Amino acid sequence: MPPARALVNSFPIFFLPMMSSATTPQQPEIRPLAWAGDPQLCPLWVGFPTCAGLPAGLKWSGDGAVPAIGARVHIYLNGFGLATVKAYFHSEGYLGVICAPDVLPDWYQQQAPGITLGHFFGRELEPRRLTPAPAPPARSDEADELARWSAALDQAHEANGNDPNINRADDWIPDHPPEDDEPEDNQDDAEYPEHPADEQRE
Repeated sequence: MPPARALVNSFPIFFLPMMSSATTPQQPEIRPLAWAGDPQLCPLWVGFPTCAGLPAGLKWSGDGAVPAIGARVHIYLNGFGLATVKAYFHSEGYLGVICAPDVLPDWYQQQAPGITLGHFFGRELEPRRLTPAPAPPARSDEADELARWSAALDQAHEANGNDPNINRADDWIPDHPPEDDEPEDNQDDAEYPEHPADEQRE
């Protein structure tokens, strides 16, 4: 993100020019030539006609390309509207543009009478972006299977009237071998010879 916005001597520095120690608004400084010295010593907030002398690796916070000098832009910040790019500046690792709005808002003229230029960063030349809500995490196949089993169990409990005495773990009939005096279980082995007498059919 561009440098944090703060109030300095009651003047917001993101749209007003740099202030002197006496809090008197001053027109942003624009130099006619590119910075020729050490890029790391290039002064902050000072406008230049080219980015050539500015420190390397500056970030442009907008989604679009950096506008050219003389380009027409729309400043969405605080309703400034249409403006013309006059120079480039840098601050805290970010590249910005000094612009001359076509029409200055009344509040701006009251706070900074006679000032016609302002410092702006890339994000301020674009409509506000709303952050979309994060998508819910994708469910795995195992989670889907567990969810299906859980739903099936719920349906079974509802079909049984949610009776806790039904489908208990100890509610089962044990297998017992037939007693000697009990009749043979396979009484129809003659009718169904394919089933041996010692085989019990279900």
